[in-house]
Amino acid sequence: MNSKLKCYIIDDEERAINSLEFLLDYYCNDLTDVVGSSSIYQDALIYLEKNKPDILFLDINLGTETGFDLLKTLGALPNTNIIIVTAYSEFALEAFSYETVNYLLKPVDPEALQKTINRIHSKKAGLSTADKPKVEAEQLFYPSKNGYTRLNYKDIICVKGDGSYVNIYLADTTLITASKNLSFFQQLLSSREEFIRVHKSYIINRLHIKQLNKQGGIKLIMQSDMQIPVSQAMKDMVMDIIGY
Repeated sequence: MNSKLKCYIIDDEERAINSLEFLLDYYCNDLTDVVGSSSIYQDALIYLEKNKPDILFLDINLGTETGFDLLKTLGALPNTNIIIVTAYSEFALEAFSYETVNYLLKPVDPEALQKTINRIHSKKAGLSTADKPKVEAEQLFYPSKNGYTRLNYKDIICVKGDGSYVNIYLADTTLITASKNLSFFQQLLSSREEFIRVHKSYIINRLHIKQLNKQGGIKLIMQSDMQIPVSQAMKDMVMDIIGY
């Protein structure tokens, strides 16, 4: 029985298809089998309506259409692992909304490709983390200067707006600069009850609050001893939410 993962590649550049085929053959030959490829949107759509590969490598830009257009048209692909391969980092958040398993930037890093293939193969073989706790739901996928990274919600003390960027303060004293504004992060964190917008410049994680200081205006003292101002407009709501 052939246990190799059947792979299909969609990219509007033949050179990119050839490059990925080479990487798969050189680094993942024992686990993968490229069963086809297409540089034309309509051809790819017809193929995927009839066939369900184990892995779909999908570019974002496909001429006048996009990879997201293709996924919307096809609908759910429960037995296909979708890996976005693109030169653009700014589509990562949208890509993960389609339950993609990874987002690889061109030129593709062979090590990242190998790790992704190994993970998918282990899952298919029943050797995956079925008995391990799922951590994805407890992680934020945020845009940073160098791309996108996952971050544990519980580690975030606060997010401070700084124009078109934010600074994310972590419990281990790490400071991360992310290339989106505070309103973007407010929307991103809106489903999490522990995060509160307490000021025009701050979103805080109330699980890290150590005390409330009323001297000289209301301030929240965090576990890290960082002091966060609370705006007058947010004062009553904040005090109700945190129980002061």
